[in-house]
Amino acid sequence: MTAFRVACWAVGIAAWLLLSFAAGAGPVESAGAARSDRDGEASSSLLRRLKPATATPSRSALTPLGPERRASAKALDLADVYRFFNRATGVHFYTADAAERAHVLATWPHFADEGAVWRALRTADAGTVPVWRFFNRDTGAHFYTTDATERQRILVTWPQFADEGAAFHAYLSDAFDRAPVHRFYNTQTRTHFYTAQDDERDYVQRTFPQFAYEGVAYYAVGLAAGAGAAAKRDAFRLVDQATFGATPADVDRALAIGAPAWVDEQLAQPASGYPASTFWYESLYESDNCTFGSANASAAYRCAVDQLTLTKLRSRFFTNALQAPDQLRQRVAWALSQIFVVSGMKDPDMETAYVQARWHHALAEQAFGNFEGLLHAITMSPAMGHYLDMADNAKADPAEGTEPNENFARELLQLFSIGVVELKRDGTPLLDAQSQPVPTYGQSEVRAFARALTGWTYAPYPGGAAKHEEDQRYYGSPMVAVASQHDTAAKRLLRGISLPAGQTADADLRAALRNVFLHPNVGPFIGRQLIRHLVTGSPSPAYVDRVAAVFDDDGAGMRGNLKAVVRAILLDPEARGAPDANARYGRFREPALYVTAFLRGVGAASDGYRLDEVTKAMGQNVFYAPSVFNYFPAEYRIPGTDVVAPPMGIHNTNTVLARSNFVYAMLWEDGIWPDEDIAGAIGTTVALAPWVALAADSRKLLAAIDDRFYGGAMPPGVKAAIYDALVQIDDAQERARTALFLATTAFQFQVGR
Repeated sequence: MTAFRVACWAVGIAAWLLLSFAAGAGPVESAGAARSDRDGEASSSLLRRLKPATATPSRSALTPLGPERRASAKALDLADVYRFFNRATGVHFYTADAAERAHVLATWPHFADEGAVWRALRTADAGTVPVWRFFNRDTGAHFYTTDATERQRILVTWPQFADEGAAFHAYLSDAFDRAPVHRFYNTQTRTHFYTAQDDERDYVQRTFPQFAYEGVAYYAVGLAAGAGAAAKRDAFRLVDQATFGATPADVDRALAIGAPAWVDEQLAQPASGYPASTFWYESLYESDNCTFGSANASAAYRCAVDQLTLTKLRSRFFTNALQAPDQLRQRVAWALSQIFVVSGMKDPDMETAYVQARWHHALAEQAFGNFEGLLHAITMSPAMGHYLDMADNAKADPAEGTEPNENFARELLQLFSIGVVELKRDGTPLLDAQSQPVPTYGQSEVRAFARALTGWTYAPYPGGAAKHEEDQRYYGSPMVAVASQHDTAAKRLLRGISLPAGQTADADLRAALRNVFLHPNVGPFIGRQLIRHLVTGSPSPAYVDRVAAVFDDDGAGMRGNLKAVVRAILLDPEARGAPDANARYGRFREPALYVTAFLRGVGAASDGYRLDEVTKAMGQNVFYAPSVFNYFPAEYRIPGTDVVAPPMGIHNTNTVLARSNFVYAMLWEDGIWPDEDIAGAIGTTVALAPWVALAADSRKLLAAIDDRFYGGAMPPGVKAAIYDALVQIDDAQERARTALFLATTAFQFQVGR
């Protein structure tokens, strides 16, 4: 596949994705084809220092579905086929009739239930034939056949065989989603045995010489899912929602202990965060021991890169996301960082490692605390104080003609707590008598909050004294009050609540935050945003209402318990169980989550370096949000629809191409080279060997990829299209690469459901 064809395919998928969302379409079952030999050129100019390709792809394509493929993907009248072993006779019995199975279980204890063994159709479909069942009155055994000639011979020749009609229906031809049912003849009992398991077929052939293999009898719709399949799919969904990407270990753990216990286990994990011992250089300026003016290999230069830029901090973000045990805490902290934005875009201060490290570490520590405490922490943070100009915000000075800065006060209300219109608890707008939304605040309230929050400055450097001056900016401790700069007059805040005159800066600040915290909008406003980050972009009002109710009261009389809120979000009926079939349901993976979900799923090794360049090419420059409004609009709706999908606000054909190029580079170009200036650097690489080991059998490879990236819920149309591509590829490594590429660039993977 050449770079040009990857680009063309990606652009086509971009249009497909956008149109499918806009139309509210269900799973798309086909995509355009592209086959070629790789021309040796790198497909991506978006990643720097990529490893050179070690092999060239042969044929890889996402081929269109033909009519027969589309037919196989439609809803069918399916039934599990159950197998029993008759201990008395040593023969097996098969049924797709639930009532008959129940009768056998209740009536004949000598029939051992061996469970569901494959899936069949109850009724005929295009390309199917009946599987006729006969009962041998002499032996008590059953015989099954799809061969009309064989059936007729039995009817004419052996009167001891009672015709019981069609047991179920099956196919005579193979396809990606079908399983061959193998037939054996037991020469000792003169009965037949059937299995759809290749390993069982091989075991019988190795172990029992009396079993003569007669070949494939017919093709079942597929292997039976088994009783645990739905539970495993839900465990996968939970882990996918609550982490930076599902891994087998996390899914197995969630399945073993159950969703509530797994969530509680994650809630109890201590924060990995961004420790001060790693980001220790508490200065904004170079020094002799920390300077860009030194040789690249020197400790002084390494210090400058690590401590005076966000390079190391951003690599730590990705290693936390990929490897940290406190996955849920990290996910919630990442969501909070997109609600309470502090961006490196402002100035060099905000690009200094320790400044941002203290900020993001605080978010991780506060992620499962109380929302009022979180509000206090972000308000007192010198990083936020600098970013939104609350630091050194002084009371009005009539002589100088100055007024308090309103930046932080406005965003505290608009973005960090209550929004701009009054909400019902379910998140829908509260309307006035003229059916118009009711504003939550006006300019007078913004001005009052700005006055209430005056008189704060940066803490002194250790050993220094507090000064109310612009040139002293220390970010290692919370801000401190300067009494002379605080406005002590009375203020009228939200819902008519007033602060009395004469209060200290600390008393006014705490009272102002309490006033915000008690506003009824906070539960639905914050709850809905967290739902959007973790579960779905368009939660139902009922879902928002249930989460907001927990915010208002966690069951123990506490308001704002974020641990309880996160638990309620993840264990809500709309988050658990089978995915909602509504096309509005789901969350489009933002770039950082797309990259980490791919890397965690594929089992990559990474030191996190340069992954920020990857997400930047996709439209999300980690820790560099373009504005206080985050990387993308919180209320972004897909044009022409009412579907809320915030990350789609930065999605276009260029970013689709960047996503495809990233996956292509990981699979075909050996990933991202380690930084030669960093001791012990490993870069980012994918170990293909486990996937190549499965590639001899396209079905097994697809099943493993489905299990790893879709939780066993890959749409049939996607699976059919990928299978059609795989069967054209002879080389196992190319087959593995192609399968992974197509599965993880398909929009059905990019939309977590």
